Amino acid sequence: MIGSLEALKATAPGASHAHAHGTGGPLIIFTGGEPMHREDLETLVRAASEKGFPCVLAPCGRFATEERLAALKAAGIRALSLSVDGPDAATHDAFRGVEGAFGMALRAMAAARAVGLPFQVNHTLTRGGLGHLRAMRDFALAQGATRLDVFFLVPVGRGSGISEQCLDDAETLRALNEVLDLDAEGALPIHVTCEPRVLSVAASRAEPPKSRLNGCMAGSGFLFLSHVGDLRPCGFYGLPLGNVRDFGCDLPAALAASSAYARLHGGPVCLARAAARGML
Repeated sequence: MIGSLEALKATAPGASHAHAHGTGGPLIIFTGGEPMHREDLETLVRAASEKGFPCVLAPCGRFATEERLAALKAAGIRALSLSVDGPDAATHDAFRGVEGAFGMALRAMAAARAVGLPFQVNHTLTRGGLGHLRAMRDFALAQGATRLDVFFLVPVGRGSGISEQCLDDAETLRALNEVLDLDAEGALPIHVTCEPRVLSVAASRAEPPKSRLNGCMAGSGFLFLSHVGDLRPCGFYGLPLGNVRDFGCDLPAALAASSAYARLHGGPVCLARAAARGML
Protein backbone atom coordinates (compact mmCIF):
# COMPACT_ATOMS: atom_id res chain seq x y z
CA MET A 1 0.00 0.00 0.00
CA ILE A 2 2.80 2.44 0.85
CA GLY A 3 4.18 2.03 -2.68
CA SER A 4 0.75 2.91 -4.08
CA LEU A 5 0.63 6.01 -1.90
CA GLU A 6 4.05 7.12 -3.17
CA ALA A 7 2.92 6.79 -6.80
CA LEU A 8 -0.43 8.42 -6.11
CA LYS A 9 1.21 11.36 -4.39
CA ALA A 10 3.54 11.85 -7.35
CA THR A 11 0.72 11.94 -9.91
CA ALA A 12 -2.10 13.50 -7.84
CA PRO A 13 -0.56 16.01 -5.43
CA GLY A 14 -3.82 17.95 -5.09
CA ALA A 15 -7.48 17.03 -4.78
CA SER A 16 -9.76 17.67 -7.74
CA HIS A 17 -12.71 18.27 -5.43
CA ALA A 18 -12.86 19.76 -1.96
CA HIS A 19 -14.05 17.49 0.82
CA ALA A 20 -14.82 17.89 4.50
CA HIS A 21 -11.44 16.59 5.69
CA GLY A 22 -9.13 18.87 3.74
CA THR A 23 -8.04 19.57 0.18
CA GLY A 24 -4.38 18.49 0.25
CA GLY A 25 -4.94 15.30 -1.74
CA PRO A 26 -7.33 12.41 -2.30
CA LEU A 27 -9.13 11.23 0.82
CA ILE A 28 -8.00 7.78 2.01
CA ILE A 29 -10.76 5.68 3.59
CA PHE A 30 -9.49 2.70 5.60
CA THR A 31 -12.30 0.18 5.37
CA GLY A 32 -12.79 -3.57 5.08
CA GLY A 33 -13.77 -6.17 6.02
CA GLU A 34 -12.58 -4.86 9.36
CA PRO A 35 -9.56 -2.53 9.12
CA MET A 36 -8.98 -2.56 12.89
CA HIS A 37 -7.96 -6.23 12.65
CA ARG A 38 -4.66 -5.01 11.17
CA GLU A 39 -1.97 -4.58 13.78
CA ASP A 40 -0.12 -2.25 11.42
CA LEU A 41 -3.10 0.03 10.81
CA GLU A 42 -1.54 2.93 12.69
CA THR A 43 1.62 2.55 10.58
CA LEU A 44 -0.39 2.73 7.34
CA VAL A 45 -2.43 5.69 8.54
CA ARG A 46 0.69 7.56 9.61
CA ALA A 47 2.39 6.89 6.27
CA ALA A 48 -0.63 8.22 4.35
CA SER A 49 -1.10 11.18 6.63
CA GLU A 50 2.57 12.19 6.43
CA LYS A 51 2.24 12.27 2.64
CA GLY A 52 -0.60 14.79 2.96
CA PHE A 53 -3.57 12.45 2.47
CA PRO A 54 -6.53 13.11 4.80
CA CYS A 55 -7.41 9.74 6.42
CA VAL A 56 -10.71 8.45 7.76
CA LEU A 57 -11.78 5.06 9.13
CA ALA A 58 -14.82 2.85 8.51
CA PRO A 59 -14.77 0.13 11.22
CA CYS A 60 -17.56 -2.19 12.31
CA GLY A 61 -17.21 -0.79 15.84
CA ARG A 62 -16.38 -3.98 17.68
CA PHE A 63 -12.74 -3.01 18.28
CA ALA A 64 -13.29 0.73 18.54
CA THR A 65 -12.11 1.25 22.10
CA GLU A 66 -11.03 4.63 23.44
CA GLU A 67 -7.41 3.45 23.60
CA ARG A 68 -7.27 2.25 19.98
CA LEU A 69 -9.17 5.21 18.60
CA ALA A 70 -6.87 7.60 20.46
CA ALA A 71 -3.85 5.86 18.88
CA LEU A 72 -5.40 6.05 15.43
CA LYS A 73 -6.26 9.70 15.92
CA ALA A 74 -2.65 10.37 16.88
CA ALA A 75 -1.54 8.54 13.71
CA GLY A 76 -3.73 10.77 11.54
CA ILE A 77 -7.31 9.49 11.44
CA ARG A 78 -9.61 12.49 11.22
CA ALA A 79 -13.08 10.92 11.39
CA LEU A 80 -15.05 7.66 11.47
CA SER A 81 -18.11 6.25 9.81
CA LEU A 82 -20.21 3.75 11.76
CA SER A 83 -23.05 1.72 10.30
CA VAL A 84 -26.43 1.66 12.04
CA ASP A 85 -29.30 0.08 10.16
CA GLY A 86 -32.13 0.80 12.60
CA PRO A 87 -32.89 3.42 15.25
CA ASP A 88 -33.17 0.81 18.02
CA ALA A 89 -31.62 -2.48 19.07
CA ALA A 90 -34.46 -4.68 17.82
CA THR A 91 -34.39 -3.23 14.29
CA HIS A 92 -30.62 -2.99 13.91
CA ASP A 93 -29.83 -6.39 15.43
CA ALA A 94 -32.48 -8.09 13.29
CA PHE A 95 -31.01 -6.60 10.11
CA ARG A 96 -27.46 -7.48 11.13
CA GLY A 97 -28.39 -10.94 12.38
CA VAL A 98 -26.21 -10.39 15.45
CA GLU A 99 -27.65 -9.86 18.91
CA GLY A 100 -25.91 -6.97 20.64
CA ALA A 101 -24.76 -5.27 17.40
CA PHE A 102 -26.65 -2.09 18.26
CA GLY A 103 -24.98 -1.85 21.66
CA MET A 104 -21.61 -2.34 20.00
CA ALA A 105 -22.29 0.60 17.68
CA LEU A 106 -23.34 2.76 20.63
CA ARG A 107 -20.13 1.92 22.49
CA ALA A 108 -18.05 2.81 19.45
CA MET A 109 -19.78 6.17 19.18
CA ALA A 110 -19.20 6.83 22.87
CA ALA A 111 -15.50 6.00 22.42
CA ALA A 112 -15.28 8.35 19.44
CA ARG A 113 -16.87 11.16 21.43
CA ALA A 114 -14.52 10.50 24.35
CA VAL A 115 -11.38 10.92 22.22
CA GLY A 116 -12.76 13.76 20.12
CA LEU A 117 -13.10 11.94 16.79
CA PRO A 118 -16.05 13.14 14.70
CA PHE A 119 -18.16 10.41 13.13
CA GLN A 120 -20.96 9.99 10.64
CA VAL A 121 -23.71 7.36 10.72
CA ASN A 122 -24.13 5.16 7.63
CA HIS A 123 -27.59 3.68 7.19
CA THR A 124 -28.59 1.01 4.64
CA LEU A 125 -32.12 1.75 3.47
CA THR A 126 -34.37 -1.22 2.67
CA ARG A 127 -38.10 -1.74 2.27
CA GLY A 128 -38.23 -2.68 5.93
CA GLY A 129 -36.64 0.62 6.87
CA LEU A 130 -38.76 2.97 4.78
CA GLY A 131 -40.61 4.20 7.85
CA HIS A 132 -37.44 4.85 9.88
CA LEU A 133 -35.73 7.70 8.05
CA ARG A 134 -36.79 10.46 10.43
CA ALA A 135 -36.03 8.26 13.42
CA MET A 136 -32.58 7.55 11.98
CA ARG A 137 -31.93 11.26 11.46
CA ASP A 138 -32.99 11.94 15.05
CA PHE A 139 -30.83 9.06 16.32
CA ALA A 140 -27.75 10.31 14.48
CA LEU A 141 -28.36 13.82 15.75
CA ALA A 142 -28.77 12.65 19.36
CA GLN A 143 -25.52 10.65 19.15
CA GLY A 144 -23.59 13.70 18.00
CA ALA A 145 -22.94 12.48 14.44
CA THR A 146 -21.71 15.02 11.91
CA ARG A 147 -23.76 13.52 9.08
CA LEU A 148 -26.22 10.79 8.16
CA ASP A 149 -25.32 8.89 4.98
CA VAL A 150 -28.24 6.91 3.53
CA PHE A 151 -27.08 3.97 1.41
CA PHE A 152 -29.64 2.53 -0.99
CA LEU A 153 -29.29 -1.25 -1.04
CA VAL A 154 -27.42 -2.65 -4.05
CA PRO A 155 -28.17 -6.38 -4.68
CA VAL A 156 -24.56 -7.58 -4.92
CA GLY A 157 -22.37 -9.57 -2.55
CA ARG A 158 -24.22 -10.19 0.69
CA GLY A 159 -26.92 -7.83 -0.57
CA SER A 160 -27.86 -10.36 -3.25
CA GLY A 161 -29.32 -12.56 -0.51
CA ILE A 162 -31.86 -9.88 0.42
CA SER A 163 -32.52 -8.45 -3.04
CA GLU A 164 -36.26 -8.44 -2.30
CA GLN A 165 -35.51 -5.64 0.17
CA CYS A 166 -34.37 -3.30 -2.64
CA LEU A 167 -36.73 -0.41 -3.20
CA ASP A 168 -38.75 -0.26 -6.41
CA ASP A 169 -38.99 2.97 -8.42
CA ALA A 170 -41.98 4.36 -6.54
CA GLU A 171 -40.45 3.53 -3.16
CA THR A 172 -37.14 5.06 -4.22
CA LEU A 173 -38.80 8.35 -5.18
CA ARG A 174 -40.73 8.38 -1.91
CA ALA A 175 -37.53 7.78 0.07
CA LEU A 176 -35.51 10.37 -1.85
CA ASN A 177 -38.15 13.01 -1.28
CA GLU A 178 -38.24 12.16 2.43
CA VAL A 179 -34.45 12.43 2.61
CA LEU A 180 -34.62 15.83 0.91
CA ASP A 181 -37.41 16.93 3.26
CA LEU A 182 -35.20 16.04 6.23
CA ASP A 183 -32.25 17.78 4.62
CA ALA A 184 -34.35 20.93 4.16
CA GLU A 185 -34.95 21.05 7.91
CA GLY A 186 -31.24 21.69 8.32
CA ALA A 187 -30.85 19.79 11.60
CA LEU A 188 -28.13 17.48 10.23
CA PRO A 189 -26.39 17.14 6.85
CA ILE A 190 -27.74 14.12 4.96
CA HIS A 191 -25.93 12.37 2.12
CA VAL A 192 -27.23 9.79 -0.36
CA THR A 193 -25.04 6.93 -1.64
CA CYS A 194 -25.79 4.43 -4.44
CA GLU A 195 -28.86 6.29 -5.69
CA PRO A 196 -27.86 9.00 -8.17
CA ARG A 197 -31.50 9.72 -9.04
CA VAL A 198 -31.37 12.01 -6.01
CA LEU A 199 -29.89 14.63 -8.37
CA SER A 200 -32.93 14.73 -10.65
CA VAL A 201 -35.34 14.61 -7.71
CA ALA A 202 -33.52 17.49 -6.03
CA ALA A 203 -33.54 19.48 -9.29
CA SER A 204 -37.33 19.14 -9.51
CA ARG A 205 -37.91 20.72 -6.09
CA ALA A 206 -38.49 24.40 -5.41
CA GLU A 207 -35.54 24.84 -3.04
CA PRO A 208 -31.99 23.57 -3.61
CA PRO A 209 -30.70 21.00 -1.08
CA LYS A 210 -28.75 22.21 1.91
CA SER A 211 -26.35 19.25 1.75
CA ARG A 212 -23.98 18.55 -1.11
CA LEU A 213 -25.33 15.75 -3.29
CA ASN A 214 -23.42 13.46 -5.66
CA GLY A 215 -24.38 11.15 -8.46
CA CYS A 216 -22.66 7.80 -8.85
CA MET A 217 -19.01 8.41 -7.98
CA ALA A 218 -17.75 5.01 -9.19
CA GLY A 219 -14.81 5.68 -11.47
CA SER A 220 -15.26 9.42 -10.97
CA GLY A 221 -14.23 10.60 -7.52
CA PHE A 222 -14.00 7.17 -5.89
CA LEU A 223 -11.85 4.08 -6.22
CA PHE A 224 -11.81 0.90 -4.13
CA LEU A 225 -8.50 -0.92 -3.54
CA SER A 226 -8.90 -4.34 -1.90
CA HIS A 227 -6.52 -5.97 0.57
CA VAL A 228 -5.17 -8.19 -2.21
CA GLY A 229 -4.67 -5.31 -4.65
CA ASP A 230 -7.79 -5.61 -6.81
CA LEU A 231 -9.15 -2.31 -8.10
CA ARG A 232 -12.85 -1.58 -8.40
CA PRO A 233 -14.66 1.67 -9.18
CA CYS A 234 -16.62 1.25 -5.95
CA GLY A 235 -17.11 -1.31 -3.21
CA PHE A 236 -20.28 -2.65 -4.84
CA TYR A 237 -19.03 -3.05 -8.41
CA GLY A 238 -18.41 -6.74 -8.94
CA LEU A 239 -15.70 -6.91 -11.60
CA PRO A 240 -12.08 -5.90 -10.84
CA LEU A 241 -10.42 -3.36 -13.13
CA GLY A 242 -6.96 -4.81 -12.61
CA ASN A 243 -4.52 -5.37 -9.75
CA VAL A 244 -1.89 -2.91 -8.51
CA ARG A 245 0.49 -5.78 -7.69
CA ASP A 246 0.85 -6.43 -11.41
CA PHE A 247 2.26 -2.90 -11.73
CA GLY A 248 4.63 -2.83 -8.76
CA CYS A 249 1.91 -1.22 -6.62
CA ASP A 250 1.88 1.78 -8.97
CA LEU A 251 -1.79 2.75 -8.71
CA PRO A 252 -1.87 5.37 -11.49
CA ALA A 253 -0.09 2.96 -13.86
CA ALA A 254 -2.62 0.21 -13.09
CA LEU A 255 -5.49 2.56 -13.84
CA ALA A 256 -3.90 3.83 -17.04
CA ALA A 257 -3.57 0.24 -18.28
CA SER A 258 -7.20 -0.66 -17.54
CA SER A 259 -9.42 -0.43 -20.62
CA ALA A 260 -12.45 -1.09 -18.40
CA TYR A 261 -11.61 1.84 -16.12
CA ALA A 262 -11.26 4.14 -19.13
CA ARG A 263 -14.87 3.38 -20.10
CA LEU A 264 -16.31 4.05 -16.65
CA HIS A 265 -17.44 7.36 -15.27
CA GLY A 266 -19.92 8.32 -12.61
CA GLY A 267 -23.09 10.27 -13.16
CA PRO A 268 -26.85 9.72 -13.13
CA VAL A 269 -26.74 5.88 -13.23
CA CYS A 270 -25.51 3.57 -10.46
CA LEU A 271 -22.75 1.62 -12.21
CA ALA A 272 -22.85 -1.21 -9.66
CA ARG A 273 -26.54 -1.84 -10.33
CA ALA A 274 -26.00 -1.59 -14.07
CA ALA A 275 -23.15 -4.11 -13.90
CA ALA A 276 -25.25 -6.47 -11.76
CA ARG A 277 -27.94 -6.38 -14.44
CA GLY A 278 -25.43 -7.13 -17.21
CA MET A 279 -25.81 -3.65 -18.72
CA LEU A 280 -22.06 -2.87 -18.73
